[in-house]
Amino acid sequence: MKEPYFSSKDLALMAIFASLSSLVGLTTAFIPAPLPGLYGVIAIPVGTIIVLTIRAIVGKTGAATFTQFVSGVISTILPGGPPVIWIIIPSWVLGGVVIDLFFHVTHKEIQDSRVADGIAGLIYNIPGDILLYWAFMMFLGWAWSLPLFLYGFLAIHAILGGLAGVYMPSLLNKLTPVVDMAFERSKQ
Repeated sequence: MKEPYFSSKDLALMAIFASLSSLVGLTTAFIPAPLPGLYGVIAIPVGTIIVLTIRAIVGKTGAATFTQFVSGVISTILPGGPPVIWIIIPSWVLGGVVIDLFFHVTHKEIQDSRVADGIAGLIYNIPGDILLYWAFMMFLGWAWSLPLFLYGFLAIHAILGGLAGVYMPSLLNKLTPVVDMAFERSKQ
């Protein structure tokens, strides 16, 4: 059984993955796109893979929430962040909480399946997207219609996250030996 608290290795990995996650979101936002937000086609799957990978590597409840929190803080501080700066941390933390709660309440046999990762990828963006929709309406005056938001924003994020979640175990199988080898070398 793993220790209930985060080790220094866990904290270092979560901080590195959080930095990668925030940099993916910020750098893909600079891609010239014909539609605003089209960079999410890259940022959502990569961000999903990053947060699900760190949750699987650390294997402790709270790993996704902590990683999303650190990523949100970094994204808020760096230039080129979101238009409503104070909303990014709560919306990303909500995604981490959803992932942590989902894997906390599922059975161990189910947790290590592509189906569980796909479901987690499908649902983790939903609360944060709803919070972003509210903030954009209230503070920026963006009045998207509800069907456009549900089908053009929320559904696309869910599908991209779900597909990334299904793919994530293959990536994790390739990444875990590399991470373990790097930490073994650092101990020498």
